[in-house]
Amino acid sequence: METYGIDYKESGKKGCVSLQKVYVLDSSVLLHDSRAIFQFQDNEVIIPFVVLEEVEGKKRREDNVGRAAREAIRNLDRLRNAGRLSQGVSLPGGGKIRIELNHYSREILPINSDLSLADNRILAVSLSLAREEERSVILVTKDIAMRVKADALGILTEDYYNDKVVMPQITDEVLRISLEDEQIDELYRNNSILWHETLPSNSCIKTVLSDQCVLPLVSSPDGKRIIYCMGQGRASWDIRPKNIEQAWALEMLHSTEIKLVNLMGPAGTGKTLLALASGLEQTVHGDKYLRMLCARPIIPFGKDIGFLPGEKEQKVRPYMQPIYDNLEFLLRSKKDKERERSGESIVESAIDLLIKKKQLEIEVLTYIRGRSIPNQFLIIDEAQNLTAHEVKTIVTRAGEGTKIVLCGDTDQIDHPYLDRESNGLAYIAARLKGQPFYGQVRLVHGERSDLATRAASLL
Repeated sequence: METYGIDYKESGKKGCVSLQKVYVLDSSVLLHDSRAIFQFQDNEVIIPFVVLEEVEGKKRREDNVGRAAREAIRNLDRLRNAGRLSQGVSLPGGGKIRIELNHYSREILPINSDLSLADNRILAVSLSLAREEERSVILVTKDIAMRVKADALGILTEDYYNDKVVMPQITDEVLRISLEDEQIDELYRNNSILWHETLPSNSCIKTVLSDQCVLPLVSSPDGKRIIYCMGQGRASWDIRPKNIEQAWALEMLHSTEIKLVNLMGPAGTGKTLLALASGLEQTVHGDKYLRMLCARPIIPFGKDIGFLPGEKEQKVRPYMQPIYDNLEFLLRSKKDKERERSGESIVESAIDLLIKKKQLEIEVLTYIRGRSIPNQFLIIDEAQNLTAHEVKTIVTRAGEGTKIVLCGDTDQIDHPYLDRESNGLAYIAARLKGQPFYGQVRLVHGERSDLATRAASLL
């Protein structure tokens, strides 16, 4: 993870005096991380006045951007008690923050630049400071176009790196071991064996047998045992794994010791289907959980269709349709087909019946904040569209006996201020890997249909 505030040392002087940097923050940074002003160590943070205007314009929104805007304004208001922000106020980490009121010049930008645009006014502030300051002046923005314009003007510019993580190669996350014939026989008999060394908790493992057959294995949470994932004909709600990654996923989904499972992979690899099948099996048949709760962030694909009519359930149905599609596939194959064959008329769908019995709840993430969720199987779909702060908020909602499953693809992000290195899914993977309560699987093989798999690779 990138760290801000690496000091440049001025050599030749006794004691070596450090030269601070000056970071100019774009509004996209504050709307992405409301605590961004505290992340620059002992350097000076500059917020152009136009940034305050942009953030204020977002504060009445009821989504996550609005929440970040309100929190950013509250943080600045608390700092105001320590002095005038326009003159500079010390930050807890040793740095300084200042709201810049000047540097509104038409001559400093290229001819015909429209200074009514907020981006151009921020660029003007950055360029003017860069010409006046002896220190390095860096514009920090999540806006790619803004970084390109800044570079064209000769302004040093960076993305906001504080919550970025670098995911390892998929092959680096899978352990490979060799087993003796006696160990393999014991695996088939007992589903697990003791291992001679401590392995990383809940790691995906595979071993290749003499006939080139690959066994899917995982390490136990304490790392002292190896578990055979296909033991006792592993299946959930009549869904059986079609590849080794799905076998790893089902094992972790059924483990009572793993409280948080992270399933990452492209569309069609079975993330949501496996999570729902496991949740139904353990909730409806196994009685391990009181309810299965499914949720996803409301971020439309493509142009938004505006306000929707009806009650809350009718309004959110279009956004939750992928979950309904998978549930209908699972439940129809299990119940409705049998009733149809017997000639029985279907008055209510199996989904409606489970909802009435309070064994199933389909909700939007907006309504999860502030809740305590005990003894439930909680599935968060499209988790790549969540920030690190939002994922932390969701995970901390878990009460006693709750299991959380995060599903998503870091290459399909619709959030305007997130990318594959700064989303909540990747953040969780980087921070919790190796914890005994956490397991993750990166699925790679598309199993939706032959058409979908071929199209994904060719188009």
